[in-house]
Amino acid sequence: MSPDEKTSGNCDVLASGTSPAPADPAAAPGSEEVIGVIANARKMKMLGMSYDTYNIVITNRRMILSRLTQAMLNAAIAEAQAKAKAEGKGFFGIMGDQMAAQFQYARRYESMAPDAVLKETPGNTAIENAAVSAIDLRLLSDDTNAAYSEFAMTIKSSAGKAEYRIGEDDRFVTILKSAYGDRVHMPFGYFRAGGVKIKFF
Repeated sequence: MSPDEKTSGNCDVLASGTSPAPADPAAAPGSEEVIGVIANARKMKMLGMSYDTYNIVITNRRMILSRLTQAMLNAAIAEAQAKAKAEGKGFFGIMGDQMAAQFQYARRYESMAPDAVLKETPGNTAIENAAVSAIDLRLLSDDTNAAYSEFAMTIKSSAGKAEYRIGEDDRFVTILKSAYGDRVHMPFGYFRAGGVKIKFF
């Protein structure tokens, strides 16, 4: 994965279903359920020249920030290559499967126990939903015809602020709103319906 490639790791998006179940703020500790997964969120490093990739697992109790390491990605790509070759796919088929590998990797979190997600990689963290005061989304491009665009997502909580870049996808917004309701703030004048983006400004 090339850190300086604008759309690397972002040629597709993944969400856990199109209609996540509403979060239950009063859910008992033993009934934690995954609402959805925001795949391939990027946390930029100093000067924006490189980044770490995370899969953000949203449950009815917390937000789990699970880092996708290079070793994990390499394993996913190797598995995709082997499968594509076994299926007799050609060069472009193999390349396509490699590109999709990191998105498919995130699907495992849909059925994985949240505690196991948190412990999967050293440095994974979680933010309790009740501790989140706001999630601000800002478009990183004004081009309404762009094939791919991103939100800068700023998470404000009792632990401070953190920013991630996520794909501009209705399913991601739905997942966030299912967990955080009106604490999710869309860009001013932003409206999207049926895959068409409209900006009233």
